[in-house]
Amino acid sequence: MARVKPGIQWYIDINKLRVAEDLDKHPELVKALGGYYKTFVKWAGNQRFTYEENIQEEYKEFIDFIENKKLYNIDYKSWKKISEEVFKRDNYTCSYCGQVGGFLEIDHIIPIFKNGTNDLNNLTTACRKCNRQKKDKTAEEFNKWKRNKNKESKIIKNG
Repeated sequence: MARVKPGIQWYIDINKLRVAEDLDKHPELVKALGGYYKTFVKWAGNQRFTYEENIQEEYKEFIDFIENKKLYNIDYKSWKKISEEVFKRDNYTCSYCGQVGGFLEIDHIIPIFKNGTNDLNNLTTACRKCNRQKKDKTAEEFNKWKRNKNKESKIIKNG
């Protein structure tokens, strides 16, 4: 998820409390959310930063989000097939640092939480180090972050 400016974090925290209060009035939603309760509260709290409060609509959007965007709907064999296809397409090379082989993973160029999809054109090969550093950044944001980090490290070394 996108990072929030510290000055507005309090507002999002209050929204999370309001979401939890709204859920208390709708035990059927609490039951339906099950293990996704905390994730939903965080997600809806962030949504309320820009949208009007409506717990029923937020629930529908959240369910649509997790059902249509997450890879858990893909069985293991299908995921392995997709992974192999992406690895072969990218010549088993990390798209971010150029490392060939090693611990490679599939990365979403535009993260799921930023409305990225599971389409092949949004998947790329990443080494474990780059994928962990990238976190929830888009590829563009990650490359910019990496360039700035490299500049800072050169200044420190030359300093």
